[in-house]
Amino acid sequence: MTTRNVALCCASVIAIVVLGFALVPARAQLGGQSWKPLIAQLKAKLSAHADPEVAFQLSMVYAHEGMLIDGWHILKQVDQMVGGESRRPALEQKIIADATADIRRNPHDLLARYELAFAAWIGGNHTTPFEQFLEITRQEPSNAMNHGYLGYIYSTRNDAKNTIAQWEEGVRLDPSNSVLHYMLGSAYYRTGRTRDAASQFNLAYRDRTLYNYITRGEEP
Repeated sequence: MTTRNVALCCASVIAIVVLGFALVPARAQLGGQSWKPLIAQLKAKLSAHADPEVAFQLSMVYAHEGMLIDGWHILKQVDQMVGGESRRPALEQKIIADATADIRRNPHDLLARYELAFAAWIGGNHTTPFEQFLEITRQEPSNAMNHGYLGYIYSTRNDAKNTIAQWEEGVRLDPSNSVLHYMLGSAYYRTGRTRDAASQFNLAYRDRTLYNYITRGEEP
């Protein structure tokens, strides 16, 4: 699996009731808020018009909420909406420009920071996502997935200590998150902590969808 595919998986493969979604703006999501109320609103917009920017925004909501399979499937639709992979860079640059402007207006807009981080990463810029997820986790330390993504970025920098620290915090915050258990197990294994790794893999593989993806390559 390529680095880009792993990144997309972590964006969408790296787990409330929807209340009053019509009253919630699709911007300026602050730390400590559930973004699930945005899902129905954004899906309704997509049903009315296949807008790749709305689709990308929806994938970011799924990413934040740990709804990784849903986010993965939405991300795969974005290329189709823009007319192919060759047209993706133009979309990435527009998302980056719009998100940057939104953050200037409101530095607490975490949805805009997610969009900036992921669009920049997919476009090959790995510095901006690192900066953004440092700030995102500072503003919203209680969200497990924030730590999951920051830990992944640390892993690409070969920073095992901070990778493990972030993923340990992620599973502490969300003990049922199979993806974070798997990622933490992988980090333990790479650092020689094989017994700890086995424990984390055991917890991760309770999710049979994840097990089938990792062991058999079966996409959900």
